[in-house]
Amino acid sequence: MDAHIEDQIIKKFHSHPLHYFSLYFVGMIFIAVGIVWEWPVIILGVLMFLLAGVVRKATTFYLLDSGIARGYKLFSTHRKYMEYENIQNVEVSQTFFENIIGIGNLKFDTSGSDKIEVEFVAISNPYAIEKIIRQKMVSK
Repeated sequence: MDAHIEDQIIKKFHSHPLHYFSLYFVGMIFIAVGIVWEWPVIILGVLMFLLAGVVRKATTFYLLDSGIARGYKLFSTHRKYMEYENIQNVEVSQTFFENIIGIGNLKFDTSGSDKIEVEFVAISNPYAIEKIIRQKMVSK
């Protein structure tokens, strides 16, 4: 991330680990089966477990002084930025299970587009993050 953006970061976070539960679970199953059966299955399980962690850390969400950003950095780099004054709509969505564990999705769009511009997926405390963003939208 650029140095001038690093200076204005309010909060930096990733998706909640439970969003990747299926990958972690399958990895653990492979490890357990590999202990009983063959060691290559253990390696496959460990690789799946590590893959889930790497993919989770590859996507980073930012609350900045001037706006929000979603960055992706693994083999390629991609960043989507939106200034607070350009945000037209903020939507929080949670499934029943996500509501119980306190995670959810935040979706943002602008008045110039009819589609979701930026989405924060499986973040902890989505309503607290929404509150911060709405306060920033009003103050700008």
